[in-house]
Amino acid sequence: MTKESKHQIGAFFDVDKTIVDYNTMSGYYWYFHRNLYKGAPPLKRTVAGLAHMVRVTGTYLNLLRCAMKKDDRMTVNRHYYAALSGIDAGLYGSLIDEWYREAGILEKIYGQVGTVIRNHQRQGHRVVLVSGSHLPLIEPLGKALQVDEILATEVEVKGTVFTGKIRNELPMVGEGKARAIRRYAQRNGIDLSSSYAYSDHISDLKMLETVGNPCAVIGDMKLDEYARKRSWQIITTGC
Repeated sequence: MTKESKHQIGAFFDVDKTIVDYNTMSGYYWYFHRNLYKGAPPLKRTVAGLAHMVRVTGTYLNLLRCAMKKDDRMTVNRHYYAALSGIDAGLYGSLIDEWYREAGILEKIYGQVGTVIRNHQRQGHRVVLVSGSHLPLIEPLGKALQVDEILATEVEVKGTVFTGKIRNELPMVGEGKARAIRRYAQRNGIDLSSSYAYSDHISDLKMLETVGNPCAVIGDMKLDEYARKRSWQIITTGC
């Protein structure tokens, strides 16, 4: 998703727990599988639905366990995208708008961070979301915030189904995010030394240090301490 623009300054934002108080990958994984048989006849919905949930609950618990290990985001991504293998891409995408409404995701946008985004837009900066989450899960948020671009994980599709393999040059974690930002800046003539980046977690340190104006969003003790020692801007997630 791109707007025609000649902006020279970028503002790059992590998404989960930086913009929204939500984990999009584990949240949608559970929602999708729980509602997979929603439109089926009652008997099939009950029997097939329960059998399906038994099969996927183990993977979901792995996602939650890894998500709680704050230093293990690469593992979270690996579990999530491997679990997409064999799933019909159209069916997967068909429940996303409904999920946004029912989970109230747009209502979970942190007020202070939303204000920061609007301030960048008023200054003519190019606002970019940078996420390890799956691109289709971030697109409705990007549309609502009227951002210029989304850099997120893209998953290979063969025929109509996901293979579970990511299409990005590197996984969108750590150096993967930093490299995606550098490539994007090069393509769009963005001066990274004058640009901004925002994240809530130390795992995004390489992303933050890619720009001249790194900003920590309060939430992770390690990142907060690192940011204070270097006199980085620190913002809260107040509503």
